[in-house]
Amino acid sequence: MNNRLGVVLLVTCWFAWGLSYPATKFALQSLDVWSSRALVMLAGGVVMLVLAALQGLSLKVPRAEWRDLFIAAMCNMAIFQMGMTYGVELLSAGRTAVIVYTMPLWAALFAVPLLGERLTVARLAALALGLAGLAVLMSQDFSHLRNAPLGALCTLVASIAFGLGTVWMKRRRWSADPTVLGGWQLMIGVAPVLAIWALVAPPVDPAQVSIDSWLAVLYLVLIANALAYFSWFRVVAIFPAIVSGIGAMAVPVVGVFASAALLDERIGWRELVALALICAALAVNLTASARGRPRPIMDKFS
Repeated sequence: MNNRLGVVLLVTCWFAWGLSYPATKFALQSLDVWSSRALVMLAGGVVMLVLAALQGLSLKVPRAEWRDLFIAAMCNMAIFQMGMTYGVELLSAGRTAVIVYTMPLWAALFAVPLLGERLTVARLAALALGLAGLAVLMSQDFSHLRNAPLGALCTLVASIAFGLGTVWMKRRRWSADPTVLGGWQLMIGVAPVLAIWALVAPPVDPAQVSIDSWLAVLYLVLIANALAYFSWFRVVAIFPAIVSGIGAMAVPVVGVFASAALLDERIGWRELVALALICAALAVNLTASARGRPRPIMDKFS
């Protein structure tokens, strides 16, 4: 029964996160980047903490854990969510989804100094495949997208920050429930976003926001944040890490094809090749991790 439930929850994550990329594009039709993300993060954090309270979970986090929670929140929420949103605005929803899911590659690299893991041939091969995928994706003509390089850079920074935040969360044993940690990360991460939003973003006139944008914001709050994180934490609890990790590779596939269907974004051979290379990179990295302790690079040549 647990495995069946896990599969249902995993598929829920695929579509919740995959569809979040075109949903973000719809939200940006009549909301600026800072306003849309401030609304989504603040409401998402409140919903997750309310869900945790309804489950009877304590919302308290021990004082000793707040420093690491703050660092993780800045990476996983503030930098990641803003970088990803700028990527959708300046590049495209589908291409952003592909670049974002290079995250496990950066996490593997950060795990070397932060978790004491060894840099292996498999991880270097995975990194090379992932970078090749990015190179293919960015080799096309973006003359019709004036700010495409900046959008790609924002998305790459978001992916790297997400990788660092993921590893940082693994540096300690947390006493709070993952739903509580996720809610507090959203609340901490939205604080600098709200501060900058108050300084630079134009005031939001609700009457000028389209129905499509409001529906997209509602989707991002309830589905892409609350439901997806609620489901994901339980997927990780039910399945081994290798299963859940490989399962997440379906998200950019959903993101690319959903963006094509809903936003009329073109899928060319470069998008498909980049997607294949990045999925191959994740498969190499995750498969090597599943085999146990990998051989370090120096052992390969000794």
